[in-house]
Amino acid sequence: MSVHGRWAGAAVLAAVTPTTKHHLSRRSPATMLMVGGAAAAALGMFGAPQSAVAAAPDGFSCNGQIFYVATTTATNQLQFGVAGPGTVSFSPLGPAVPAYNAMGVDPATHYVFALRVRDAHLLRIDKAGRTTDVGAVAGLPGAGYFIGGFDAAGNYYVSGPDPSVLYKINVRTRNVTGVVHLKSRLQGADITYSAGYFWAATNDGGIQRIDLGTGAVVKFASPLPAVKPGYGGAFTYGNGDLGFFNNSGFLARVHVANPDSARPVFHLLSRQSTRPGGNVDATSCFVARADLSVTKTGPASVKPGDRVTYQITVTNHGPSDSSGWTVNDVLPAGLLNPSSPTPGCTISGDTLSCTGGRLAVGASHTITVTGTAGSDSTTLTNTATVFGNDPDPNPGNNTASVHTAVGVPRGAIGSPGILSGNAARIPIHVPVNLCGNTIDIIGVLNPAFGNTCANT
Repeated sequence: MSVHGRWAGAAVLAAVTPTTKHHLSRRSPATMLMVGGAAAAALGMFGAPQSAVAAAPDGFSCNGQIFYVATTTATNQLQFGVAGPGTVSFSPLGPAVPAYNAMGVDPATHYVFALRVRDAHLLRIDKAGRTTDVGAVAGLPGAGYFIGGFDAAGNYYVSGPDPSVLYKINVRTRNVTGVVHLKSRLQGADITYSAGYFWAATNDGGIQRIDLGTGAVVKFASPLPAVKPGYGGAFTYGNGDLGFFNNSGFLARVHVANPDSARPVFHLLSRQSTRPGGNVDATSCFVARADLSVTKTGPASVKPGDRVTYQITVTNHGPSDSSGWTVNDVLPAGLLNPSSPTPGCTISGDTLSCTGGRLAVGASHTITVTGTAGSDSTTLTNTATVFGNDPDPNPGNNTASVHTAVGVPRGAIGSPGILSGNAARIPIHVPVNLCGNTIDIIGVLNPAFGNTCANT
């Protein structure tokens, strides 16, 4: 489009009266694209606005991308996050551009979409980090949107200036197609979609569940730490877990059990260190599948006070590389002073939490945890579960257990006695043989042989 054409379009829109604007909002999407596009081009930050639909090769590969921005000035630098042992590291992607927020990934095109802070123009970001000004969104009032995300059907929902309203946007036609009036205000700074709901983390450590059908917003207590300045970015892992970036510099991963119920159960699976920032925003794209399995080994029996060592092995069976994972192991109460030398592992209370990075197809990673057997005779049941960052086509192999008997001599389980190879402990308390002066020690310890009385 020529320079003259840009400014001509802008002049037409500027001359529209409020009544005419209302009339234009009822026109076909094609008409609104033309008028809004001309006006947006006049602002000229990224060239002429374009259609939101583009060739699939420009979209992200969605093999475990985590996207992150922190707006500390008037510009944004998109960051690409990579999971590792105990951390998420970042690398810049594309050039810095005027500040935007409310990021989300379109499940159809795999583009990142966002709204520019100053004027709420729709921005599209491709796999090279190039940002395209798609134009104004018809029917979207004002600016300053910082809450946003896509549902599974590809609808883009945004909020911010009025946290009691969610606007539903069609990124292809670039117009508002619905408004959800929420029954309670959003308290979180970002939303992410999982299990049929949007979810948000609040600054006091709560989690809100947003029902798009009814507008209900329910706040639940959760194990998220109430750490200031709060949770600025939210995204969903490939297995449906929730990820919340705290602006102070950590990522919390939360698993939600029974998400539809009146009392869903939230499990804090892990915390990974990240970079601190202001006005943090995040989104993700997990499509490539990775079948992760976990196995666990440990001793069958130990004596009280013995050192106990368990090994947990995570293996990727494909078909794609894993972009990362979390292992949780609820340690039994009878295992004292547990510790792990494995990088990325921490123990809080009775739970071992380990995080790891990329795992190639066929590769494995082993975690070691040790402790001391308590004084009580019991059975230590130790169960580990792996949570992959990516969609897992076979969740049936994600959990493994091992049982360790405490207080039974090694080898005595299932053994009939000395002839099985067990050693007798001293002292041995032998009953008096009322039949005579001889005692059959083998018979005492092994009733199968029996003692015989013979008077001679």
